[in-house]
Amino acid sequence: MSHDFFAHFPTEPSAALIEYARDVAFLRSRYLFVWRDGKVQMAYCTHCRETYPLGSDKDTYRHNEQATCRQCGSTCVVKHRGRGRRHLIDTAYIVWYEKSMVDAQTTVATWYYAWRDYSGDFHDVETKFEPRARYVFAPGRGGSMMRLNWSGEWQPRRNVHALPVGMMGWRTVDVWCSHESIQTAVAGTPLQYSGWETYCDQYNTLLTFFDLASRYPCVEYLTKLGFSRLVMAKLDGLRTFGAIHWRGRTMEQVLRMPRADVHAFRKLADVIEPLSLRSYQTWRRLGWKVSPEEAHLLRELLIPHHWREIQVRASLASEVEIAKYLLKQLRKGEYRSISYALIEWIDYLRFCSELGIPLNTTRNVFPSNLREMHDEMMRRVRIKRDERLNAQIQARLAELEPFGYTDEHFMIRPARSVQELFDEGQALHHCVGSYAAKYASGETNLFLMRRVSAPDTPYCTVEMRDSALIQARGERNRLLREDEQTFVDQFVRHVARMHKRAQRRKAS
Repeated sequence: MSHDFFAHFPTEPSAALIEYARDVAFLRSRYLFVWRDGKVQMAYCTHCRETYPLGSDKDTYRHNEQATCRQCGSTCVVKHRGRGRRHLIDTAYIVWYEKSMVDAQTTVATWYYAWRDYSGDFHDVETKFEPRARYVFAPGRGGSMMRLNWSGEWQPRRNVHALPVGMMGWRTVDVWCSHESIQTAVAGTPLQYSGWETYCDQYNTLLTFFDLASRYPCVEYLTKLGFSRLVMAKLDGLRTFGAIHWRGRTMEQVLRMPRADVHAFRKLADVIEPLSLRSYQTWRRLGWKVSPEEAHLLRELLIPHHWREIQVRASLASEVEIAKYLLKQLRKGEYRSISYALIEWIDYLRFCSELGIPLNTTRNVFPSNLREMHDEMMRRVRIKRDERLNAQIQARLAELEPFGYTDEHFMIRPARSVQELFDEGQALHHCVGSYAAKYASGETNLFLMRRVSAPDTPYCTVEMRDSALIQARGERNRLLREDEQTFVDQFVRHVARMHKRAQRRKAS
C-alpha cells in the first residue's frame, strides 16, 4: 500500500517548484556579499550570481543594510564577507500541489521543508527540499496522508491535517502555498470546480478543504449556492448537528428540505449556520412550518442545554408552543437573542413557583409581556425574601438596641431592616446590603453611624462580632477620619462593657 501511495509523486522537485521557492518563498533570501579588493569594494549577488565592483568611494554599502543589485535589480541585504554567518540559513515550509503520476483524476500535495544555506560558501547556493508529509486526494474517496517521523520513516495518518509549525531557533518558519500550483493540479479533475478559490484566505494550505471536497461532492454545490459558512463549520471541526447529509446527491437531500426552501435559505447564506438548518428540520418534524428566517432566529433553542430546559417543561406546554411564544417576545425587541428570552422565561417560572402562583393557565405560563412580568415577579420574590430576613432582624433588635450610643456629634444604632441596609449601601456606594443574610442570622452585627444633626442620613457603617470591631467605612469605603474613629473606639468600649455586664449577670 505504501508503494502504491508514493507512486503518485515525482521523485524530484519540479522546475516550477524551484522557481516558486526562489521568486516567492525565498524572495527575501537575496544577499549582496561585499568585500574589498585593495581600495575597491566588490560585490557578489546570490540571485544573479554576478560579481562586480562597487567603487572606491567612502559612501559604500554597509553590513545588513538593503541595497539594489546593479546587475539584476534585486533588492538584497548587504553582508560583509568577513563577518560570521554560521546561522545564515533561511528556511520555509512550502505546500506544493501536482497531478498524480499514475491517475490524471487524482490530485496530490507535498509539504516540503525548504532551506537556503549561506553559512559556508555563498556562491551558487541552491534551494534544498525535504518532503515532510505527502497527501493524495482521490475523487469520491477523500484524502490520505503519510508523514515523515523523526526516525526517517513514513507513517500513515488517520486524518488529513497541516503539520504543526512554530519557531526554529529564534525565528518563525513561514508556511507558503502556491495557489497557481493548485490551479494546475486540479485542472481537468472533479476538484477543478469545487470552489476552492473561496477558501484561500481562510485556509492557506487548503489541505483539509481538498480532503472534504474529494470525499463529498456536495461541497461544490454548497459553495456555488453561497453556503460556504456550512463548509467552513465542517472544516473548523465545529458541530454540524447532523443537519447536513454530506453524501446527498441533490441539494434537497444535502440540506434535507424542499427545493423552494433551499432558495429561501440562499437569501440568508451570509449568516446561516448548521444549527439554523437543524432548527428548520426539527420544527418541521414537530409539525410547525417555520420559514427559513424563523428557523434561523430560533436556532439557539436547539443548543443541547437549552433544548433540555424546554423539554423539562413539557408538562406546561409543547416545544412548539414554547418556541412560538419566545419568538413573539423576541420580535417585540426586548431581547438580543432567543436564548435571552428563554433564560428570562425560565427565571419567571421559577419566581412564580417560589411565590406560589399556579402555572395551570396559559396566561400565567405565557404572560403577554415577558420582560415586564419577569421584573415584577423578581420584585415580589425580593420582597418575600426580605420579609423573612426582616422578621429575623426584628427578633434581634431587642438584643441589639441597648448597644446604641451617642455623643454630642455622632450617634450609632443597629440596622433595622433589609431595605435600610440596601439604602445605606446605595447612598454610601459600598456593599453592606450583601451582608443582610449574615446580619439576620446573627453571624455578624451591623450598626449605622449618623451625625446627631442628621439622624436619617447615611454617614458611616460599622460591622462588629460580639465586642470586636471588624470594619468601619464611610462613603465609597473610605477610612474613618480622626474624630469619627475616636467616636467608634468609644462605641466599641461601650459594647465591650455591656458584654461583660451581661456575662457577669449570666454567671451569677
